Amino acid sequence: MVSDEEMRSGNIVNLFWKFALPAVVGVVIAGIQGIIDGFFIANVLGSEGLAGITLAYPPYLALIGVGVIIGIGASSLIALELGKGNTKGALDIVHNAFPLCLLSGAIFTAGGLLFCETSISLLGTNGPALTFAREYLRVIFMGSVFMILTIALDPLVRNDGKPKLCMNIMIAGVVVNVVLDYLFVMRMGMGMSGAATATIISFALPAMLLVHYLFGSEAKLKLRLKAMKFKIGTLLQILRAGLPSFVMQFSLALVLFAHNYMLLRYGSELAVSAYGIIGYVFSIFYMLFEGIALGVQPIIGFNYGAGCYDRVSKTLKLTMLSCILVGAFGFLLVSFFPERVVQIFSQDDSELLEVTLRGMNIFMFSLLVEGTVLLTAVYYQSINRVRAALFIHLGKVFVVLFPLLFILPVFFGLDGVWAASPAAEYIMLLVVLVMLSKEFKFLRHNGKTGNKQSTDKKYIGSVPGNNGIRSVSRNDVKTGNEENSRFVTFMPAEKRETS
Repeated sequence: MVSDEEMRSGNIVNLFWKFALPAVVGVVIAGIQGIIDGFFIANVLGSEGLAGITLAYPPYLALIGVGVIIGIGASSLIALELGKGNTKGALDIVHNAFPLCLLSGAIFTAGGLLFCETSISLLGTNGPALTFAREYLRVIFMGSVFMILTIALDPLVRNDGKPKLCMNIMIAGVVVNVVLDYLFVMRMGMGMSGAATATIISFALPAMLLVHYLFGSEAKLKLRLKAMKFKIGTLLQILRAGLPSFVMQFSLALVLFAHNYMLLRYGSELAVSAYGIIGYVFSIFYMLFEGIALGVQPIIGFNYGAGCYDRVSKTLKLTMLSCILVGAFGFLLVSFFPERVVQIFSQDDSELLEVTLRGMNIFMFSLLVEGTVLLTAVYYQSINRVRAALFIHLGKVFVVLFPLLFILPVFFGLDGVWAASPAAEYIMLLVVLVMLSKEFKFLRHNGKTGNKQSTDKKYIGSVPGNNGIRSVSRNDVKTGNEENSRFVTFMPAEKRETS
């Protein structure tokens, strides 16, 4: 278990590996569940089954987004509170987050079963792919609570100082999924429902193990049934802090939905199948970026809350370098071995291979910059600057990507659909580089004074109506955290440094 003292003064590189590696494994393992289904379905049901999985993926991501908004929102607040030494406030957040997971699971199950077919039908197709998607989603929605619990509780347990435990639990889940997918789909011929059943069971196992830990004696942030009750102020803070991650997941679902629509309009179900393969390949690297960024979230949040700004800066720079290296590796891998990558999902369909390779050769340029854009948004969320994180997520999707997705195909046809996402990433890169330059300037200017202040945290007032979650310190007044917006006016980095 990582101690508070190690978080405050331990070697940054060692902390990075302790948190980032397990987080990467956990995020990849959790996200790879759908890819595993796609692999088995593609090899049994062919391109039509793969198209069905691709059509079902946007509602699947929306479900994951519910777990993300709770888990990342709560863990971001917990890290800040622990950095301030406010264990009571951190416990209060955990006891609101857990029942919120259960309630959300029940709501999503009911709503998903009622409206999943309607949402898929909006794409304007009624072929076999729609039937396959409907069959898959019915089972997924029935197990919504297990998916939400796993996605939400994983970052909470990581913030409790158990990153390796989270990694091992997620590995167990993916092993179960592989074994059950092979049995249900390849051996028993259960098709889409078999793949979905395997996925739900593979989420149920980690969910039960994570719940067992949080109720056990080893947990620092131990759950107690008597302490569980909804507090509106706490719930709103969790949802507000997790909103950028939810927007990221939900907007990704909208992007997939829009891509599917444009691919059907300018191509066919074959193009949707190709997009499914491209999505599976590139989502692995996206999950690596996300895992790295979320892995350092406890380090950044804790040290920012403690006023150790030089450590925040070092962590951010190390993480940026890691994302750039991962992106470069992915770019080279796809450049030199594109056919071998595609043939993992489709070996005998030459037409599908041709369409997929065409799209992949355009799509791969996004790998070089996507990690930096994502990391910047997660950084701002880690320090509870929600508006800056939302600006990145919403700006990329609604201001840049959607217009490109509908304009470029008019001039370039199907190639325009493939080019929209890479173009949007490069445009947003220019925006986040400006934001980061101002943030690094603030961290550098306040690094020494912040460390000195972190040793003397005398509280000068409390925030009313926050259910005891936190207090306003001298350090808070200097940094201008958005969480205390009722007392401290939000200021950009360049203004904060002069305050």
